[in-house]
Amino acid sequence: MSAFKCPKCGKLTGGNEKFCIECGQPLNVICPECDETWRFMFEYKFCPACGHGMQKPELPRNLKKTNNLAEAKI
Repeated sequence: MSAFKCPKCGKLTGGNEKFCIECGQPLNVICPECDETWRFMFEYKFCPACGHGMQKPELPRNLKKTNNLAEAKI
């Protein structure tokens, strides 16, 4: 499996992990409608099995994009 970035913290994964080694974010996505599972790396907007709309995991507040450096809590 190829490497991809964690949806929560952006750490590059090796591609085989079940959880991010940096923040613990699960790297498998499970559809809440049909329970189909796939890797986050595919970044589907809709479940490939049932068509249910999927939401991308929200970034932590300190990683959200900002134009004001004073707002960035890094």
